[in-house]
Amino acid sequence: MRGCNCHTGHNYNSVQTMQIEITGRIMDIQLTSVTPDSPGFAELRSQSMAEGFNMLRRLQDNWLSGQNRFDRPGEKLIGASIDGLMVGVCGLNIDPFTSETGIGRLRHLYVDSGWRKRQIGSALLSEIIKDSDRWFDFINTNAPPLAFIFYERAGFVALTGIEKVTHHLCLRDPAR
Repeated sequence: MRGCNCHTGHNYNSVQTMQIEITGRIMDIQLTSVTPDSPGFAELRSQSMAEGFNMLRRLQDNWLSGQNRFDRPGEKLIGASIDGLMVGVCGLNIDPFTSETGIGRLRHLYVDSGWRKRQIGSALLSEIIKDSDRWFDFINTNAPPLAFIFYERAGFVALTGIEKVTHHLCLRDPAR
């Protein structure tokens, strides 16, 4: 793929720590590779389903069936934890909805309802995007309307007329 040193298997194996301030207290967010078997994922999935979001159920179903393991070049599945509690998850795949190469798809971004508007989603998105231009020219997402402002503030551009794509982030000029 465009001359980069791609490899198969999980592409994200490090633990990153970011600090955020919440009500005057500095807290560490740990960002690390996760799976649906990781501690706290089941609780996060249950909460998302209670809110009417099925993305973490689909993530787990696709993981268990082997359909999507976030293990192809450039793909990663990251969880955010605070004090050992998983509070968010986000994934990046090769976009399965297009035959074009060099397009990634942001998948399954979900933050625990008690931790929203506290920079968790931004931290996950930042970590997902970091170094993704090694594999992708663009990242697509299909966001719910309540998340449109979040993505637009992060640099995604709203699109219309493309099935299963509401927003698009240009990482680099594909002619490069």
